[in-house]
Amino acid sequence: MITREQLEEERGDPAGLERLYRQAVATAEEPAFREAIARGAAAHPEDALLAAWAYRLDLRPLPAASTHPARITQNWTTAIAGSVLMGLLAFLCAGNRPPVPNPQIASPLFWIAWGPLTGLGLLGFLALRGSAGRPDQRLGSCGLPALVMVLIAGYAALAFWGRTDQLAQLIALHLPFVAWAALGAGLSLGHPDAPEQGHAFMVKSVEIAVTAGLYFGAWMVFVGLTAGIFAVLGFRPTGETLHRAAAWGTGAVPLLALATVTDPARPPAGQRWDTGLARILRILTRIFLPLALAVLAVYVCWFIPAYFWRPFQEREVLAVYNATIMAILVLMTAALADPGEQRSPAQDTSLRYQLLALGTATFSLNLYALAAILSRTLNYGLTPNRYAVLGWNSVTLFMLAMALAGQWRAPKENWDSAFRTALARGAVLAALWALWVLVGLPWSF
Repeated sequence: MITREQLEEERGDPAGLERLYRQAVATAEEPAFREAIARGAAAHPEDALLAAWAYRLDLRPLPAASTHPARITQNWTTAIAGSVLMGLLAFLCAGNRPPVPNPQIASPLFWIAWGPLTGLGLLGFLALRGSAGRPDQRLGSCGLPALVMVLIAGYAALAFWGRTDQLAQLIALHLPFVAWAALGAGLSLGHPDAPEQGHAFMVKSVEIAVTAGLYFGAWMVFVGLTAGIFAVLGFRPTGETLHRAAAWGTGAVPLLALATVTDPARPPAGQRWDTGLARILRILTRIFLPLALAVLAVYVCWFIPAYFWRPFQEREVLAVYNATIMAILVLMTAALADPGEQRSPAQDTSLRYQLLALGTATFSLNLYALAAILSRTLNYGLTPNRYAVLGWNSVTLFMLAMALAGQWRAPKENWDSAFRTALARGAVLAALWALWVLVGLPWSF
């Protein structure tokens, strides 16, 4: 295992660092070496050798490539043109109906096409601006994910066009998730440290989602104010007009959000984590960790013993539990965004045990929720919804088990890397289950 002490011993010796790197590659410990370099470069910003290794391992963005005014202009020109096109496609797909991924409300073309089209738009922007890798890697990193998105959209259209039943609603929920997973696989699997890249992609996805929400809210405020001005003048926009405006925003904002918070020339783990919304997100997660732990303590120590049978009898209570589990997994994923973050020993220990406590409490809640859905299935029969929820409860339980086991086994100087790696590998199971729901669930019912 490459430790911080070993790196400090070889810090001024180019040959020594090269020996450490080759040793790490030979023993499959390259992520530990990357972690040590990231910490060392952050602790010694004046060290040119460590800085060179950080750039070599894509741990820092290249200033000349990512901040050149001409490149920024090109990025935004592409992003704005792409967002206008994506907004137009969403506008056309939505028709006169609300732009929501619900087969009972939305146009079939919209709820089937929105997730894959958004994924294709983001993938196209990243490929054009260079984050998908070298030209010889682009077939794998862009072509295969794009093919997956097209195939799942075509399959859903053939199997569920015009349907509004329970199966169609499950497909509508899982289509965007599978498109997102295909995008993440394309950006992560071409790198030697794929788990670290995958974790960084998940954290950036949270940041992009928050940014997209802000953009969409601002767009709808603008639409509302414009509608109010025209109403004063006697021209009242119809509900269909507002639906179309919302549809355009739904299609346009994801690409704008991506261009705002990422440098498309860098891989996921090479993004900046110390500025802008990424820094705010990290601070928010550190604030909410103890709060979430307190809420879970109330759940586990009081609410569950006092109302033990409620999730067994009321699906709404069980749905709240499952939503809580998903939200806490997102919180735990975002809590360790920056591989090069510097923390004092006390801060590092506190964060580790907060995550361990939160993960253990969530694991207990997940076991309880799994028991409740199993009981409901045995008592009331297997439905598509219960089938999907059983799988998701099993996947999240396994993800939590992997994260907790990884933390306990890892040495104290490398626990955060082990935690990120475990969550990223667990996310592969989530992607596979979502794909099975899309492809296999219809054949099971």
